[in-house]
Amino acid sequence: MKTLTLQSTDNYTLHLKIFDHPTPKAVIKIIHGMTERQERYEDFAGFLAENGFIAVTVDMRGHGQYAPILSHIADKDGARLLVEDERVIRDWVKSEYPSLPMVLFGHSMGSIIARKMLQTDSMLYDKAILSGYVNPQPAGSFGVLLTKLIGMFRSMKGYSPLLTALAIGPFAAAIPNAQPHEMRWLSYNEDNVARFKADRFCGKEFTVGSYNALFRLVSDIAKPKQYKNVKTDLPLLLICGEDDPCTGFDKGRLKSLSVLRQAGFTNIETETIPQMRHEILNETEHKKVYERILQFIMHNS
Repeated sequence: MKTLTLQSTDNYTLHLKIFDHPTPKAVIKIIHGMTERQERYEDFAGFLAENGFIAVTVDMRGHGQYAPILSHIADKDGARLLVEDERVIRDWVKSEYPSLPMVLFGHSMGSIIARKMLQTDSMLYDKAILSGYVNPQPAGSFGVLLTKLIGMFRSMKGYSPLLTALAIGPFAAAIPNAQPHEMRWLSYNEDNVARFKADRFCGKEFTVGSYNALFRLVSDIAKPKQYKNVKTDLPLLLICGEDDPCTGFDKGRLKSLSVLRQAGFTNIETETIPQMRHEILNETEHKKVYERILQFIMHNS
């Protein structure tokens, strides 16, 4: 594994980790989720490298040990900047490995960013995987307006219990007997939940500016008409735990699938795994998930 830094379009420093292989079949670009960090994907990335692929991870803007302000994406234009960060990384990958296919992998908020990328850049990818894919919400536009209003009084670097309750509250509420502050919705694996809560770089409350970016992205991915020049036969895998509240359960999962189909994608596989919640890569039987993802990547590669 090697590390490097790239400068994004606004000179924000992106910290990458490259899990290499001497004779790689493809490159898998991993986008992690909200309020976590790339180190939580090292085991998965190592598994991909062991099986003949290059895996690239990066701390999302406002995340990880080098974030100028932890959990603060930007005062404004955060959604656009997150997409530009991914384009900078993609361009580097293609310059470094010009002959290799490229697979886009996004988990949770990363799956939202991945879908935003697919709205304009689907032709530039060979496969895409959406893990713990968040239910698209047209009402996210209301959240955007609310963050702007709250930001006028608290600043975009401030915090809002109301926004956190709107964004995260329903996930905890979906778990029987869970308290609002608990993180049991992450996984059935209690050790994983404990490690998340003990990690000082995980679980830090989003700022108002970060929620502005999140709500903008959630609103955008709900709009099939925003998908342009779609690579209709792009192989897509939508994979999640059956008990993952972030997906919106059956109704929300069907909504995600419907939006992508309306956008023009025709080659979509779905995998809903029983007895798993949101972080399928960190459940006790996560190796089953690894193998299912590997099967998808390997097919016709």
